[in-house]
Amino acid sequence: MYRLSRTIWGLAACCGVLVSGPAPAADLTVTAFGGVWEKSLRTCYIEPFQKQTGKTVDVVLGTPAQWVNQIAANPQKPPIDVILNLVDGAEDAKARGLVDKIDPARIPNLADVPAPFKQVVEGYAVAMHFGAAGLAYNEAKIKNPPKTWVEFIDRTLKGEWQAALPGINVASTAPAALIWNFNDVLGGKPADITPAIAKVKALRDSGNVVFWNDVNQFLTQLQSGEADIGIYWDGRAWAARDGGFKTLNFYYPAPGGVVNPIVAQKVKNAPDLAWEFMNFVLSPGPQSCWAAAIQYPVVNARATYNPDQKARMPEWQSVRWPPFAEILANMPRWVEMWNKEIGR
Repeated sequence: MYRLSRTIWGLAACCGVLVSGPAPAADLTVTAFGGVWEKSLRTCYIEPFQKQTGKTVDVVLGTPAQWVNQIAANPQKPPIDVILNLVDGAEDAKARGLVDKIDPARIPNLADVPAPFKQVVEGYAVAMHFGAAGLAYNEAKIKNPPKTWVEFIDRTLKGEWQAALPGINVASTAPAALIWNFNDVLGGKPADITPAIAKVKALRDSGNVVFWNDVNQFLTQLQSGEADIGIYWDGRAWAARDGGFKTLNFYYPAPGGVVNPIVAQKVKNAPDLAWEFMNFVLSPGPQSCWAAAIQYPVVNARATYNPDQKARMPEWQSVRWPPFAEILANMPRWVEMWNKEIGR
């Protein structure tokens, strides 16, 4: 009996496509987000890994929810071996018993990774790189950007500029970079986000805020003049500036940016080659390539950076770490509150 290629099986499971005819299976299947992310993954990790090992690697595009559901549908013979995941997706995979705890003996390069990056998701994931949310702004419009998150909120309410905030459906950004962030600087706790919701509602009612629902929409809002400043991710902001948006600038207001790492997880019942791939991903050379390609800081302390890019990147000690497990546990209630008070 032939085995369907894992990529085709993933598409069939996801999209309801009927697949006929045998196809050779790759030795390993890993996940990826699209665009420059996938291109850089192939260039920095997959192609050199294949060259070094002689093994083949398939890539499955999609979202964390899709990947976790595909694995859950066939956990004994999972269609994915390594999930490169957002933290909320990683928490979900761990909670459903679909991934193995990280084994340091199988990943020697963990020795060069700072402790916080090895402790995400209670040891069921290891970070491969991290970004931090801060404020991106059009410096042609704003000459004196706010120094703190609270100042950003207050000056937006006063109408000093039009601000762009992530909507509730931006799953990788709204929960931590907006709701938790605002709640934290306003003195709230994850169990009670009333302070954050009240402020976001006041900001909406002021008429000085627009919401964005995907990362490209934010850039369009700033380029068109619909907004002047807003919450965004560091690497994407710098990539946009380097790509031609020369008046775009970015920084982290006090008390700091909000981290959201990308993590790697080994799926239960995946081959041992998955450990080898994860170790390769965390090695200095590929990590250096990755940092240059996507403009986010990586976790191996021996990785090197382009000097111009290094100056832009936050030190891991300076960013704020949201309580991701608490956020995930409270998200249904958070979404309900948002929809009731702010709207869809």
